[in-house]
Parts: sequence; C-alpha cells; structure tokens
Amino acid sequence: MIFRLLLILSALSGVTVFCEDGVLLRYKPRLREAIYTHYSQGESLFTNKSYEKKINSDSQAYIGLRTLKTLDNGSLLQKVGVTAGNIRVNGKLLAHPALGKYIEYELVPWGEIPQAIGNGQQFKVTNLQLALPEKPVSIGATWVQTIAKTPSFPLDTEIHYEVTNILGSLVIIHSRTDVEGTGVLPSMNFVLKGNAQLIFNYEEGMIIRSESSQYLEVGISRKNVNRSTKINMNSILELQF
Repeated sequence: MIFRLLLILSALSGVTVFCEDGVLLRYKPRLREAIYTHYSQGESLFTNKSYEKKINSDSQAYIGLRTLKTLDNGSLLQKVGVTAGNIRVNGKLLAHPALGKYIEYELVPWGEIPQAIGNGQQFKVTNLQLALPEKPVSIGATWVQTIAKTPSFPLDTEIHYEVTNILGSLVIIHSRTDVEGTGVLPSMNFVLKGNAQLIFNYEEGMIIRSESSQYLEVGISRKNVNRSTKINMNSILELQF
C-alpha cells in the first residue's frame, strides 16, 4: 500500500526529488522499537520417482526490531524477534515457529552482520537488511552483494541491486538473484531465482517495505535415485510504526 501510494504521488507531481550528487545509504539507530508485519505464502512440491507430495503454507507475524546501543566501532547492536504470529500448513493452523524467540546481532552501518546470537534462527536477520553500497547513489546506480556458500546451499550467490527511483527520502531498489550449479555431489543440482522491490528511508536509515518472490529447486539425479524439491515463496515485509 505504501509503495502504491508513492507511485500515485509521484505521477501526480510529475517530479522525482533527489540530491544531484546522490544520497548515502546507511543504517542508523532508532530511538523507538520498529514493528514490522511479515506475510508469506509458499508452495512446495517434493518428488521421489513416481511419488509426489504438495505442501501449501502461509504465515503472518509481527516482528519487533530494537536498537540496543551503538558500539564504539560505530556498529549497531540490535535485537529482533517475533512477538505474534501463526503459520498455516495445508489448512492446519499452527503457532509461528519463531514466536517468542529472538536474535541479537551486530549490524555495520552498510549492512554487514559480523555476528548473531539467540534462539530465533527460524527467522533470518537478513530478511530485515540488505547490503548497502559504499558510495552515494542516484537513479540507475547498481551494486552486487556476494553471499558465500553454506552447507544448506553450497553455491556462492550474487544479489544484484539497482536504484529505480528516489522519492524524497525514500529510495526504491530492485534486487535480482539468479544462480544455478551443482552441490557437494555432481548429482545434486541447485537453482535459486528471486526478485524483490525494496523501499529504504535514507533519513531514518532503515527498510520500510520489501516485497519479494523466490524460487528454489534442489534435485538429485543418479542411478536408481531421482528426487527433487521445488519451492515457490512470496513475501511482504512492511513497517507499521
């Protein structure tokens, strides 16, 4: 809703307001707690030869994000957790798996997260952050974030960002991911594709909205084995207050 309103206002005014030299994107401390809503909807298909299993799921959650303090090195110590929410799996309603759990983490002003601790790993801290470029940006600016491979996804992943508009203090950013390759074993194939539209408030130094879609496929194909997992996921994260 916020993003649509911004587009309407921009069309009515016919003017995009931004600094000629660009704007510097950095995370900043916030005095009050930020409350986000997070909605997601997913479809999963698991196959093993002739066997198939489909799972439909959707979830909603309220997420509290608080800056605890600014460290001597300029980084922010932040705490995030799910304060309310549920998940529905094939029509069955369950409590959100991260309900009441939290993560404390150190956030460098340009988006790097050196360390994170806590019992809320079901909700990724990176859902609330994006890597920010070193230099000021204007419309058309691009940058790339490289995420190193992990045991669960053994491929280096590049996320490509582009500034598509600047409306006052709001920077509209599009991100794209497209990676494919083999895993630990040559018979394992991984595919990850994703797109997102983000709104970053550079005066407040925080994301206020993110709408994303993602496709993940993991397949194993070798003698007498033909298994695959395909997941489509759509989500919206939006600042409430």
